[in-house]
Amino acid sequence: MSSFAPDGADMVLACEWLAKQFLAPPDDEQVRAIRSLRGQIALREIGAALNQQQAADTICQIMNADSSETVAETLQRRHVALFEGMFRQRCVLPYASVWDGTDRLGGPAVTRVKRLMRDLDIHLDSTCTEMPDHLGICLAVLAEALRQQREDVAATLLSDMRGWVPRFSEALIRADGTNYYGNLARLLMPLLDRIGEGLCSETGREQDNARDYERAGYEQ
Repeated sequence: MSSFAPDGADMVLACEWLAKQFLAPPDDEQVRAIRSLRGQIALREIGAALNQQQAADTICQIMNADSSETVAETLQRRHVALFEGMFRQRCVLPYASVWDGTDRLGGPAVTRVKRLMRDLDIHLDSTCTEMPDHLGICLAVLAEALRQQREDVAATLLSDMRGWVPRFSEALIRADGTNYYGNLARLLMPLLDRIGEGLCSETGREQDNARDYERAGYEQ
């Protein structure tokens, strides 16, 4: 993690960082990076930007609770138990299709995300075994849409995620409490809201510029 400032570019970085955490637990090297001085500062700045300082502070404490190897092993076990468990009632599956009302894996959300990925001219790596409606992939696609300045794609995906991420987040917080993934869940909706505010501001500026051009043309 690098230094962080709460502007649009760094919201993209926060989005990508969260995507990685949900796709796979941090390994020993990644734990060391997060618990470094730079990583701790960046994480706390993300928490401050999203008004989730306590969640960020708790994550920092968790990452420093034991050796990096032990922390990584603990997070690996918890990631499997929460997101890859064999029994549906004991885990919190991170797929839009489970939470968007269709209540079945591989539902319409898969097609929706694939369509947005085609719009951005991106695709999943051949080594990725997750479905496109996985939360981590949705966050990564959202970050790429923002990086490409495709506000139309970002707004569509953001609207879709706001329809199911709150239910997922609430379930994950109930399941993991104040542990690592429970606190990651506390960052999700504030991040989506912050990105939404940025999109609205950008749209407003574009509309103001268009009106300025129209007035200038009329006056000429």
